[in-house]
Amino acid sequence: MTWARFFHLEWGGLPAVEIVSSVVLVVAVMLGRSLFERYLRRREKFISEKHWRILAKVKNAAFLLVFAGLFMIWAPSLKTLALSLTAFTVAIIIATKELIMCLSGGVVRVISNSARVGDWVGIGAIRGQVVGMDLLTITLQEIHSDGRSYEFTGRLVTIPNAVFLSEPIRNETFYGRYVYHKFSLTFEPGLDIAALEAVVLDSLRRDMVPHAEVARRYNATIERKAGLDLQDVEPEIVFETTNDAKIRMNVSAFLPTRNAIHFEQNAVRKALGLIGVRDKDV
Repeated sequence: MTWARFFHLEWGGLPAVEIVSSVVLVVAVMLGRSLFERYLRRREKFISEKHWRILAKVKNAAFLLVFAGLFMIWAPSLKTLALSLTAFTVAIIIATKELIMCLSGGVVRVISNSARVGDWVGIGAIRGQVVGMDLLTITLQEIHSDGRSYEFTGRLVTIPNAVFLSEPIRNETFYGRYVYHKFSLTFEPGLDIAALEAVVLDSLRRDMVPHAEVARRYNATIERKAGLDLQDVEPEIVFETTNDAKIRMNVSAFLPTRNAIHFEQNAVRKALGLIGVRDKDV
């Protein structure tokens, strides 16, 4: 078979040369992206935030290259479909409604700049660090969503961009280093509240000594970017009574994210230790 005859062959009513060219283009681009990603993973033991950004850009570039290449390959053949293009377009829109919503959500995300690779975000009930984005999805390294823990679960969560059209996106990027951490302690009435307060505050302040200066600067940076007067870095305690006539101590402190739970537990142990000592005295 000569090349001239091959160029005029049709498979299933479609030109053979366009089909072959499309397959070659898609395979070549996907293979190139896969080889680059494999090379990067072999080169680095752990993939850093910088490399996640590179992978995201390569993924988007590959998608755009395939899209542009397919358009150029099939453009001449599409001219013959001009008469039925309107009906074809309507059918495609109906059949690809979710795909269009994902593409629209991706546009909204880019225009609003609501999330970038490396940001900590909350989408619905899911919290995580953005490690990948493309025209259809956003990928998060999941963080425990109980509102108290700030550790990664080890799971990757891929969310369709359509969520940007219906759900509020919470950007929690500054939680990556410091967080306004809150916890509560409930006591029986009759205890020395002033002594308990002093013990908890002293524990938090002692733990924060190596971090105090950085915490102040970070807090000032957040205030400047947000344009708000936020809570001071000094821990604060507010007391209230519960429905069963007990006393609840609500503690709020600006703590390093990775140490927040550890500092909380230190303060709780000191408070419980004081209660134990008073009980023995009685």
